[in-house]
Amino acid sequence: MTAPNPRKHNGFSLARDLKRRSAAVLVVSLLLSGLFAPLLPAEAQANQSNNPRLVLMLVADQFPFSYLERYKSRLSQGGFRYLQEHGATFTNCKLETATTHAAVGHSVIATGAHPWSTGVVGNSWYSRGSKGPKTPTEDTSANLVGANGTAGGLKYVAGTTLGDQLKLATNGRSKVFSASVDQSSSLLLAGQLATNAFWMDPKTGNMVSSSKYGSTLPSWAKSFNDQHVPDRYIGKPWQRLMPETQYGASTRDEYGRERSMPGDGKRFPHIINRGDGSDGGSYYSNFAMTPFANQMILDFARSMVEKERLGSHTDSDLLTLGLTAGEGLTQHFGPYSQETEDLVLRMDRSLESFFQFLDQEVGLKNCLIVFTASHGSPAIPEFLGERGMTAGRIDPKIFTTFLDSKLDSQIGEEDWIDAFYPPNLYLNFDAMDNQKVRQPDVEALVSKMAHSVPGIGDIITAWQLYTNQPPNGPKNEAIKKSYYFGRSGELYVLPKPGFVFTDKSDGTGYGSPYSYDSHVPLILCGAGVKPGKYGTTTSPADISATLSGLLNIELPSLCEGRALDEAFAQVAGPPSPRVKPAAEPDAAAGADKNAKAKRR
Repeated sequence: MTAPNPRKHNGFSLARDLKRRSAAVLVVSLLLSGLFAPLLPAEAQANQSNNPRLVLMLVADQFPFSYLERYKSRLSQGGFRYLQEHGATFTNCKLETATTHAAVGHSVIATGAHPWSTGVVGNSWYSRGSKGPKTPTEDTSANLVGANGTAGGLKYVAGTTLGDQLKLATNGRSKVFSASVDQSSSLLLAGQLATNAFWMDPKTGNMVSSSKYGSTLPSWAKSFNDQHVPDRYIGKPWQRLMPETQYGASTRDEYGRERSMPGDGKRFPHIINRGDGSDGGSYYSNFAMTPFANQMILDFARSMVEKERLGSHTDSDLLTLGLTAGEGLTQHFGPYSQETEDLVLRMDRSLESFFQFLDQEVGLKNCLIVFTASHGSPAIPEFLGERGMTAGRIDPKIFTTFLDSKLDSQIGEEDWIDAFYPPNLYLNFDAMDNQKVRQPDVEALVSKMAHSVPGIGDIITAWQLYTNQPPNGPKNEAIKKSYYFGRSGELYVLPKPGFVFTDKSDGTGYGSPYSYDSHVPLILCGAGVKPGKYGTTTSPADISATLSGLLNIELPSLCEGRALDEAFAQVAGPPSPRVKPAAEPDAAAGADKNAKAKRR
C-alpha cells in the first residue's frame, strides 16, 4: 500500500480545515454568548451581584516559581507577601506545552487553550508564503494609534479570551483593558473585544494602541504620554535597592558570562543609555528591560483606573497588566544575578504601592487579583557547568549548516533547510521535489542526524504526529499540544535539560518544557477566593476557566483548562464597601503621594 503524500494529505490541508473550524467556533461563540447573555436565569443573575468589581491580572515574563521563595526574606509586607498570605497559592503550576515562549504563555493564560488549537506556536514562526517570520499579533491592516506605523491585531489567533467572554456576558458593559511595555503581551492578553490595549512604542517611548480598538487615544493616555516617563531615566544610574551584602541569594556582581546591556557594562550601577540609535529606538529597548519599565506600566494603570473608573460599575471590569521587563533582563544577566533579584524586589515594592492605591480607589475586598508568569527561565549554561552539571549552548545556524551538509552528502546538493525557529525546523519542499525523495524519509533522516549533535534531546516529526505514531518520550503530550500543522516545522527539536538554543556566547535563553522554564507562580487573591496553599497540579490554562467560574460567565471558546474550584470561597453576600484608605505608599516604591479616594 502506498503511503500518502504528507504535503498533500497531512497537516497542510488539515491546517486550512482547522483554521476554518476555529473561525467558525469563534463566530458561533460570539453569536451565542451575545444572544443568551440577557436570558440568564434569576439565580445566575443574582450571582453576578457577588462578582468582584475589578479583576486584576498581573503577568510577569521569565519569572520562575522559585523567585518568590528565594527572595522571600526581603519581600515587603504589602506586595508579593500580601498575595501569598491572603490568597490561594498554587505551588505546582506548570505550562503543559513543550514550547514555553512568552507569546505561548500569554495566549494560554488568556484563552485557556494550547497552540494546537489557537495556532500560537511561538513568538514567531516561518511563513512559506512570505519566506520570512510571522508573529501571532502581526496585522498590517491595523495602524498605530499614538504614533506612526502599523500596529497589530489577533488575526492569527483562534478562539476567544477571558476578556472577550466578559464583554459578551455583559453586553459590552464591562470594561476590559490591557497594558504592557510589550505589544504582543498586551494584545494577546486583551482579546478582540477589549475596550483597549496599550503598549510602549519602541521608537518614541509613548504608550500606543491599535486602530482595531479605536481611532484616537483617550485623553488621559495622551496626558500620560506628555510626561515622557521613559525619558526621565536617560543617562541616570540604576542603583541596587538594597546594600550589596543583602543580595546573598544571587551571584557576584559582574559574573563572567552575563551579557552587558547595550551601551553599558555588567556591574551596578547601570546607566540606561541612548545607544547608537541603530535600531531606531535603542534607548527605549534598553529601558524596557529595567525595573522602571514595570513601574511605568503600573503608573499608567493608575491613570486608567482613575479616569476609566474601573471597579465602580455594576458589572465586573478586567485589567490585565504585562510586567515584561524580566524577559530581556534575565536573558542578559540570568536568573541568579543581582540584576534579576533587584528587578523582583523593585517589582514587589511597586506592587505594594499599587495595591494601596487600589485599596483607596476600589477596595481590595472588591478586587480579584491574579499573579502568574508567561514562562520561567533556565540558568546561564556556564553557571551550571561550573557546578558540575551538564549544560551548554547550541547555535541554531551551526546546527542547520551541519544538517544541510549531511543531507548534501547523503542525498544531493540542495538548500535543504528553509528555516529553524527553535524548536521548529522547516524543510525545503522544493529540494525534496528536485531530488525525488519523500518527506517522511527526509524527516526520519534529519532526526537521526540531529540526534548526533551534543545537547539535542527529543525530536518528533510531522509525519509521526500526522500518523499518530510518535516515539515514546515524557514530553510527547507537551509536544502535541505545541504543534499546529501549517505553522509548526517538519521537525520539532528539543534541547536536553541545561542546554539552550542561542547564537550568543553569554546570557541565557528560554523556551523548553523543563521545569525551570515551565514552572510558574499562580496566586489568586481577593473576592471569591479561599486563602491557602494548594499542591494540586495546575496549569496557566486553568486561569481563564477559574476566572470564568468566579465571574459566572461562559468559558473562552477553545478553553481546555479546569476551574480551580478547590480555592473557591462560599458566597457571603454582595461586594464589600470601599475600605478605609490605607497609608500613603512611600516614595521609594514609586508612590503617587496625591492618590486619594475619588469615588464614593
